Amino acid sequence: MESQDYFANHRLKLRFPWRLYHGPIVQALQRVIALCPGPNVLNLGSGPFFELSRLERCGRRFTVCDIEPRAVELAVRQYGERLAGADVIVPGQPLPYADDSFDAVVSMDVIEHVVDPVPWVREALRVLKPNGVLFLTTPNYGSRSLRVLESTALEAVARLQRFSRKGLHPTKLDTSRLIATLREAGVKTLSVERVAFSWVLAAYGRKS
Repeated sequence: MESQDYFANHRLKLRFPWRLYHGPIVQALQRVIALCPGPNVLNLGSGPFFELSRLERCGRRFTVCDIEPRAVELAVRQYGERLAGADVIVPGQPLPYADDSFDAVVSMDVIEHVVDPVPWVREALRVLKPNGVLFLTTPNYGSRSLRVLESTALEAVARLQRFSRKGLHPTKLDTSRLIATLREAGVKTLSVERVAFSWVLAAYGRKS
């Protein structure tokens, strides 16, 4: 039941009040896509990729991948030929792509679900072309207001939906821990900014 309820929450992302959090992420993603050095973009841990409906058509070819088959199926039903590929992946296993396959790898609010994020980031870098762009976001656990919101209002909503957010994010990152994680994984050129009332950390890096 937990998986079903959490999966259903994807549909709320771009509705008020949830868009207060997710809207700035889409705006940051749009900027990254516009600056991408080539056409091929991988969305790692994509979910149904509802964000794609908000992105301008800019000649990019999107591949989506996720551990949840329903998410991948829904993305295919929604976007069809706009997707260059759609794959169900296995946690902890190599991505089903060759080295240096993508001009950009993007991943929105996924790294916090990964127990050991360094190998996960390294795998994202493996499939990224030299000088390719890595963009990822995560809740900012350096924000006191986010921590309070998550433990009160968001947990109450989750309980109404018959699951709990406790344990949902095994890797809780603030700015310094996110930077350290990405550096350890091998990200060379790196910047991190706070968006959405500082509830979100948005990281931008390149593969040298």
